[in-house]
Amino acid sequence: MSDENHDAPPPREAPEKVAAAKAFCEALFEKLGARVAVEVKETPEAIGVALTAREGNDVELTSALVESVQTLVNRVANPRAEERKWVNLEVGGFAEQGDPALKAMALRLAETVKRTGQAVAVAPISPRDRRQVHMALVEVDGVSTHSEGEGIFRQLVVAPDPRKKGAPAGG
Repeated sequence: MSDENHDAPPPREAPEKVAAAKAFCEALFEKLGARVAVEVKETPEAIGVALTAREGNDVELTSALVESVQTLVNRVANPRAEERKWVNLEVGGFAEQGDPALKAMALRLAETVKRTGQAVAVAPISPRDRRQVHMALVEVDGVSTHSEGEGIFRQLVVAPDPRKKGAPAGG
């Protein structure tokens, strides 16, 4: 399956995707017997869903559970590849800062791409980590990012971008 349509930016506002993500998460956690508060926040780039365990919750919000729910909620909110708006799940409220090691890796990748003029593909990483790398490079001159593939084989690509100032010549 080609990912040519995946390069389009997400819609700035997608109230139907926000509503679908919230309803799906609330219903799923209720069926699991979890007492979890679901808070949703939309930005122009993504939909954030904060999960906070309520008093009396007996279901542990492990990383495996959260990653699985994140995969499912993205399928529900984005049934087609066009106008995909990523849904990020966070446990315990919204994180204001990403992982500094991921940001440093993203900046190193951008420098490599600018120096060589060649795109670099990152081995498959979690959706949350891919999103952090995308966000870390939004304002970096000369490079752009996109994801290719599906499911566990989805990977991040950092590529030269001649539309952004600072791109290498001929790249």
